This record gives sequence, structure tokens and C-alpha cells, in this order.
Amino acid sequence: MTIDISELIRQTRRVYSDSYDAMNWLTPATADTASRLRQSLLKEIETHAVGPGWQFSGTKLFTHELSPGCSLCGRGDWSCLFINGICNARCFYCPSAQKEKGQPMTSTLEFSNPRDYADYVRHFNIKGVSFSGGEPFLTFERVLLFLKTLRSKVSHPLYIWMYTNGLLVTEDKLKALRDSGLDEIRFDISANHYHLEGLKKAIGIIPRVTVEIPAIPEDIELTKQVIKKLHGLGVNHLNLHQIRCTAFNRERLAKRGYTFLHGPGVTVLETELTALELIRYSLEQKICLPINYCSFTFRNQFQRAGGGTRNALEIKAAHEDVTPTGHIRTMSVNGSKESIGSLNRHLISRNIDPSSWQLSKACDQLFFTADLWPLIDFTDARLKVSYSNTALKSSVSFQNPFKEVILNKKKKVVVERQTVQPGLWFEGNQIPQFGQRFIQQDIKHPREIPENSPPDLMEGALAFETFRQGLGKYF
Repeated sequence: MTIDISELIRQTRRVYSDSYDAMNWLTPATADTASRLRQSLLKEIETHAVGPGWQFSGTKLFTHELSPGCSLCGRGDWSCLFINGICNARCFYCPSAQKEKGQPMTSTLEFSNPRDYADYVRHFNIKGVSFSGGEPFLTFERVLLFLKTLRSKVSHPLYIWMYTNGLLVTEDKLKALRDSGLDEIRFDISANHYHLEGLKKAIGIIPRVTVEIPAIPEDIELTKQVIKKLHGLGVNHLNLHQIRCTAFNRERLAKRGYTFLHGPGVTVLETELTALELIRYSLEQKICLPINYCSFTFRNQFQRAGGGTRNALEIKAAHEDVTPTGHIRTMSVNGSKESIGSLNRHLISRNIDPSSWQLSKACDQLFFTADLWPLIDFTDARLKVSYSNTALKSSVSFQNPFKEVILNKKKKVVVERQTVQPGLWFEGNQIPQFGQRFIQQDIKHPREIPENSPPDLMEGALAFETFRQGLGKYF
């Protein structure tokens, strides 16, 4: 999938207009050097026969195994509940102010009542929930209330974990979390100068203990030593983040001399290279602690796709499909009234579920789901494909088509859809090429665009059908 680099740079200039020129942006020369260094690190990592692996279209590098929570996140089965908006640490990399307690929130939705949130989790069949903040221990009773409610009200299997900086951890509170059904706790030890006292208290109480930290370049040697200690203590996983730049933290990041990368979100170059070096080091030292690198390109694509898919399944028509990236795909075959009418009669004769296709009022267009692709005769017809995305809202904006989702007698949420690609038209050989690439999943498709298909057509579909492969491009 081609990335429009110039457009992304223009967008970044607009967002960072007041400070863009003062920031240390990646230059072409630095990009070349960094790309070669990254490739060298990946090559060394991949020389190890046991340990390294890739998931989620090559956007998540890990060693040995992923935690259950990370797998649920990548599959789109996860909801992060920001239990509060206050924190007792002042980490330089924090993306927001963290000064207001606020109400529990997820996907811009507030859930002051834990039963409402449990109904939300149940309705959308969410299989993983995490409590974040802020610092959850600052509103500990709130955490316990939501945790107990989820366990009592949600009947399907649910994996629950919590994030903390560890500053307020006590043995009694950890036991209360365990007894209320917490599966995993994740410590940001960089928020507490890499001290391990809180983490040590959790081992043997909470079933799974993870360290989740940003890969801080200045701390690389200290982190290497900590990795050895974590494995010896019995920590189950180490998750390394790529640092993201926001309006709130950019001044502090700039003071550290970091190099900023353009992209769908601004990130820090050095933090990715640090994460890869730490993974290389752990494999070289034969440390069996499972480590994963949570890149921004993973989070931006797969976390967004998960929410998009849940929303799309609520609002799409029966004859529409949801793509892997969480978009609604609408397909129709277009032709003369005679040919479309004949196709309609053919589908009726096959006793196929009538909700899987729809004939237009003019009888010259037939909408159909991907399952019917093998039955569609595209001779002397054209294929139209359009795409919509979705958003979850607390109330109706009346700007787009919407559906109200009733969670219980007192709580509802709204799913809105918006057309983002009004129509790509395929004809002749372009139609089977589109089908082979995106619809008929049993065929192995080349990643290159077919020679006989206009690149703009395939590129237009790729953005809504597939994930960008691998780690983000440096520019």
C-alpha cells in the first residue's frame, strides 16, 4: 500500500504549526542511516532460530510468546477503560495532562455506572478489558467496583488486566484485586526509576505479572540489566512501547534531542531502535523472558480495526461486508435491467437467503455480499465498491446515518457511519482481479498490483481492505 508521504507531512505541519520548525524532524540522510540500522538489528534478531516471531501483518515483533491481553488487543477483542484521569507520577513521555479525576471512559464514552459498562462489554462481546488511567490505584475502590461488576454480570470468558506505576501498590490491595478476578497486572517501572518493590509484591499474588514501559533511549543500559532481573523474579512478560509525540509532551521530548518521525501519528525514532536493540540483546543473552515491541503502526491499525469491526457489525446492512480493517464494504453489480433482472431471478432460484442481496428500485443495480461472489455473472456489467467507516458516540450528531444500540433501560450508545470512499468502478479483467485479491480468500494473492489494473483503483481499495505490512516507514 502506497503511503502519501507529502500529504502526511502537510497534515503534521498543520497540527504542529506553532512548533514544527523548532522540532528535530528526520532528514533523508538520517532516514537512510536509521533504516539500515533497523534492518541490521532485525537481521540479527532473525538469526535466532528459537525466540523471535511476528504477528499482525508484521507490525508486532515478539520473543517466545505474547500475553493473552496483547493477543486480544491485536484481534480487536479488547476494551481499555480509562478508570480516571489523574496520576501521581510525572513521566516526561506521558501523552496527556492527567490532572482531572473524571469519569471512567472508553472510546469517548463515559461509564459512571459499572453495570452500564458491563452491559457494553456483554453486548459487543468484548473478551478483554484493561483498566488504565491516570493511575488506577488512586481510585482503587472504583476499580474494584468495576472489576466485581464485570465478573458478576458478564457470562462469556473475559480476560482482565490493569496498568499501574506501582507507587501505591500494597499486598492487601493486590489480594483484593486477585480475589475480585484480576488476571494480570502491568507495571510501568520507568515511572518509578526502575524500582521493583511494587512489582515484587505482585508476584505470587496476581496470576500474571507484566512490565510495560516505553523504550527510553537514555535508559538502554539500565533496562538491559533490569531485563535479567525481571526474568529471575518470575515476571511473565515485558512489553516495550514506541513513544508517541503529542501536543502535551512534545516540548519535553524535544528537550531530549529526540528525532521525530512523520506518519499517521508523530513518533520518536530512537525509541523504536532502542526496543529492537533490547530484543536483540535478550536473544543474544538467551534470556527467556517474553518481550514484545508495541509499535505505533500496530496500535494505529489493529486497535482501530477492532473498534471499527464491532461498530460495523451493528450498523451494516445484511448485504454488506466488514473488511479486515474494520470498514464497511458495499458492492454492487451494475448493468442493463435485463441482465440484472436475470441475475436476481437466478439468485432466487438458488434459494439463497434473500437478505444477502438487494435489487435497486431501477432494477439496474444489485447489491450483494461477498459470499455470493461465485454466483455473480459480471459479463457486460461493472462492479462498484464503496467503503464506510464508523464511530461510537454517546449521542446522535445527526450528521451521518446512525443506529442506537440499547445497552439497558437507562443506557444507550450510538453507532454512526460515514462514507469515506463513495465508489470505485471496476470493469472487464479488473473485476476478477479485485475478487482474487480481496474476496476469494482461499487464493494466495501477490502483494503487487496486477499489471492490467490501474494502480489508483487497487490502491484505493487497499487502504480499506488490508493492513500496511511491517514496521513504519521512516520519513
